[in-house]
Amino acid sequence: MRALPRFSIRKTMRGIRSNPGALSGFTLLELLVSISVLAVLGGLVSQLMSSTSRLTSNSKQSSECDTEARYALGQLSSDISRRVRRPDVDALVKKTAGNDEFFLFSETAGYAPNLSGAGSANRSTVSLVGYRVQAVTKGGLTLMELQRYARALPWTSTGDDKSLPFVVLTGSPPAPLPSSTLGGTDGKGSGGSFSTAVSGDTSENLYFQPIAQNVVRFEISVLLKPDMSDPRAPIPARLLSDSEIPAELSKNGLSNIASIIFSLAILDAQSAAKTNQQDIDKLDLDDSGPTDFPLYPAEKWNEKFKKNVSSMPPHIAAGLHFYQRVISL
Repeated sequence: MRALPRFSIRKTMRGIRSNPGALSGFTLLELLVSISVLAVLGGLVSQLMSSTSRLTSNSKQSSECDTEARYALGQLSSDISRRVRRPDVDALVKKTAGNDEFFLFSETAGYAPNLSGAGSANRSTVSLVGYRVQAVTKGGLTLMELQRYARALPWTSTGDDKSLPFVVLTGSPPAPLPSSTLGGTDGKGSGGSFSTAVSGDTSENLYFQPIAQNVVRFEISVLLKPDMSDPRAPIPARLLSDSEIPAELSKNGLSNIASIIFSLAILDAQSAAKTNQQDIDKLDLDDSGPTDFPLYPAEKWNEKFKKNVSSMPPHIAAGLHFYQRVISL
């Protein structure tokens, strides 16, 4: 490379000395201000990303709860719509101080290992269907599952086997025995042809399958049809009390029922993993009663939840969802 002439170098150096600002950089103050602005912007971006991530996670968890409830309530609606529509076929709602249970006869698919092979010709189109909430331990965690019972029934029975899909016949000539199929003569599930199934005997567990996870409350309300037998003094529709429900369903089945109301309280998966039974008990989600009408359980729960949300553990306050469906008959 050809070297520059000496006079050019001297001329360049004189230019630099005459304009010292040409080589000056940022001052310390300018650097500090720039760093501070960048730190603020970084913090804002981080908060925005964290907030977006949290909202996305909450939305996903809420969507999962919606999916669980939609499937469970849809299955309930389907089973009830296919119910055996005969006044001498009973149903059973087991009311307790907490989660309720529900059993009915429905023309839907069910499981019955004794009706396979040679016995398949005796398999009827009717199944005994039921719903309950059961505590199940998985991976060291105790979770609450809404489970569905579905047992296929035979067309006929032999000997003392009374597991017929409809009613138990007795006497001569044979006649239906009232209150004999599910509830027994006391209408409370302690007797009847299917006492083993409705009493929660462990031998019946193979007929139960989970249909919704983290269901902490399952409440059933029954609305009786209005009584128009005396037009001068009609009796409006009303909710049956806990003591009235078994007697009405064992005697008349679902023929006098206007609608059944199913209410669910579901925790999302993340919240459920942090929740123990004591937390659930503190929720104090009331049972339904005749004096509540026209309010239904989920509406009452929501009112109490909004009043007490500030005193609840954060994971429950953020993760509890209420669902309700009124199924008209």
